[in-house]
Amino acid sequence: MVRRASLVDIDRIKENLVSLIRIPSVTGEEDAAVSHIANWLQRFDAEIEYWNDGIAALQRDPRYPGHEVERAWAPVVVGVLRGDQPGPSILLTGHVDVVPPGDYENWHDEPFSGVARGDRIYGCGSSDMKSGLAAAMAVFEAFAESGRNFPGRLIFAAVPAEEDSGLGTLAAIRGGWDAHAAIIPEPTTTAGGMPELVIAHAGAMSFKVSVRGRSAHASMRLTGESALDHFLTLYKAMREDERRVNAKETHPLMTLHPLPYATNVGTIQGGLWSSSVMDSLEAQVRVGVSLDETIEQAEERFRSTIAEFTRQDPWLSENPPRIERLASGFGSAMTREDHPLVTALGEAAEEEFRKSPTIAAVPYGCDMSGWVRLAGIPTVIYGPGEIGLAHAANESVSLEATYRVARTLVKATERLLELPLEALKPPDKHARRAGPASGRASARSSQS
Repeated sequence: MVRRASLVDIDRIKENLVSLIRIPSVTGEEDAAVSHIANWLQRFDAEIEYWNDGIAALQRDPRYPGHEVERAWAPVVVGVLRGDQPGPSILLTGHVDVVPPGDYENWHDEPFSGVARGDRIYGCGSSDMKSGLAAAMAVFEAFAESGRNFPGRLIFAAVPAEEDSGLGTLAAIRGGWDAHAAIIPEPTTTAGGMPELVIAHAGAMSFKVSVRGRSAHASMRLTGESALDHFLTLYKAMREDERRVNAKETHPLMTLHPLPYATNVGTIQGGLWSSSVMDSLEAQVRVGVSLDETIEQAEERFRSTIAEFTRQDPWLSENPPRIERLASGFGSAMTREDHPLVTALGEAAEEEFRKSPTIAAVPYGCDMSGWVRLAGIPTVIYGPGEIGLAHAANESVSLEATYRVARTLVKATERLLELPLEALKPPDKHARRAGPASGRASARSSQS
């Protein structure tokens, strides 16, 4: 029997990881990174599909999640290794985009250098989630190099636009890609070096809230209506909405967090002059989505609480705020803890790390929600990066952790491919399988 985990090579992982980091694939500029992975896939005897979904077509999709960064298209690449026996399809997928590095003065090295110091590889996106992509690539390599004596199919998909919307995953699902189980190697590793196995995550959506005021000379402030003052009323409404949704949460893993569903005012712009009463204000707000809510239900909750406080304010009741949804992703997601996907990955992790992984839920969102809610695929998150280092200056990742996660994913994939199809059922009520959105879907059905 082939021991595929022994084929995972730490030097090749480092080479792939550094190469990915050195491509500055900031959200909206992912073409080069996706092209790089498409070229890498050419080394193997694999089925490959590489395409661009135009933004106009994606916006017409009824499941369109919105987007915050302007782009013309969403590039996606998928590689498939087909075994010589019937069996399930297992998907490893991750996003290539990274958040902007911010002020270069805060970085010890050039943000896209991929410099190595001891066990750490530094660079923008190293933890979130190019190390996860490198681990998934190592799994694909191990299976490609070991022949085809396995059941089912191994699918690897690299997508853009996770950081601003989840648009890339929608493009992959529109393309008809399907599987019986999926693993996303987003950052889940703790400071102790042991990755958690994440089975649930909160959702998030963003809004632009616009408030009107009435200008006046600052010395006659009482004759005007400050948009800032009235926004503070809405801010109290947002805090109350946040309190209510968190007070209702009962999931034992989610209640471990001090604030599972956070509402955050990220930007505020308003006013023209210090000597004038502020006559308008715009704020961008991030709102959490609970495990038991759809995006639509969360939006209705948020708007309803804002309306409740608006009615109590004489100015706002006559001049109601304008609320515009910017992006929503696909909401929250959950896979049941007793699903074979969780069991297989937990067993593989225990074999590799000599310790069972902590089963966890997290207060932030990712592409898991798209695969669960739109495609109905049982999905978990398990990766080498550390979420505490993501989106921060001097972001880094452990090469050893990336190597050991790759070995774990190989072992988990082997276990999953040996399972009967009926064992890999969709998760639960959170899975709302959508019909094919592309005429090409029949070529990609999950049955091997």
